Amino acid sequence: MTRVLILRDRQPGHFNQAEGMALAVARLAPVEVQRLEIRPARWARDDIRKLVMRRWGRDAGFWLKRMYGVDLAGVAKPDVIVGSGRPTIAAGMLLSRHFGAPLVISGGIDGYDENAIALNIVSSPRQAGDPGAAYAPIPCTVDPDAYPPPRRLADIAALDGATLALLVGGSAYRREFPPEEWEALLAFVPAVARRYGVKWRVTTSRRTPEAVSDRFRALANAGDLAEFVDYRTAGSGSVRALFGADAVVVTEDSLSMLAEGLAARRPVIGLKSRVVHKHYADEIIAGMAGASLAILPMRSVTPEQFAATLARLVPPAEDARDILARALAPVLELPVPATRSLD
Repeated sequence: MTRVLILRDRQPGHFNQAEGMALAVARLAPVEVQRLEIRPARWARDDIRKLVMRRWGRDAGFWLKRMYGVDLAGVAKPDVIVGSGRPTIAAGMLLSRHFGAPLVISGGIDGYDENAIALNIVSSPRQAGDPGAAYAPIPCTVDPDAYPPPRRLADIAALDGATLALLVGGSAYRREFPPEEWEALLAFVPAVARRYGVKWRVTTSRRTPEAVSDRFRALANAGDLAEFVDYRTAGSGSVRALFGADAVVVTEDSLSMLAEGLAARRPVIGLKSRVVHKHYADEIIAGMAGASLAILPMRSVTPEQFAATLARLVPPAEDARDILARALAPVLELPVPATRSLD
């Protein structure tokens, strides 16, 4: 039995990555999971935590209690510690130091000692060769086995009757969606349905503007959508059922939803705004694009361009959990699993 300690900060995009790494460990061996909520004290900002770890972090028990309010007496000794998000890095390093267990972090670790981290899961190909790094899909909790295989959309004719999930986000850090972008999307969705006979299953999110959500509800009432899930009433987690569609379309503000669509073994199209500022996320998305993921401009994409792009995409060739498991196996000193086809 492999004991996995999952560090969870407040951000779903972070703690779902930690949970996803635990699921990947479960591909290697039976697991026993313990979860630890990580809430830094108000004074323990990221720069303070980095300073503590550089100069005074040898007394793990003291600093865990001082910075996080964590009492080690309530934490069982793990075989591996997994986390994602800046607040979890120093906590994980202190726990690793105390228990002698390897620490695996998904995402950026800038400013921290990479030698204190057994493995850093990175999703940017530019970081693939960094010390202690492994290039792998963004971890998530989507289980592709929960869905039937998608219909292959190998030509335009196959779109007739196909189900397409549209995951609608909104403006986020360094990604903005002006009104004209939303107007284009709201015209595009029914146009594709009428032209190619696709069935749209649409969900909004906490970032979706109220007016945009109202307009999608109006499209649903008019019969232009096969299904509409309004985040305002459905809440978080409501998106999961939509990953069973034949393909997934995502507004490009959400790395998590792009990764989850691919993890569900679906071809994915990301719709980007023209108002995108340079950011680390661009590297990750560029690395994800390929045979299963394409990026198109939300404001100017035509139904014809969209259909032609979708027809060339194929479902991912391998289960993302197995790719992660191969990266994690050496850290746990477990056999590396063989590559398994999804066919």
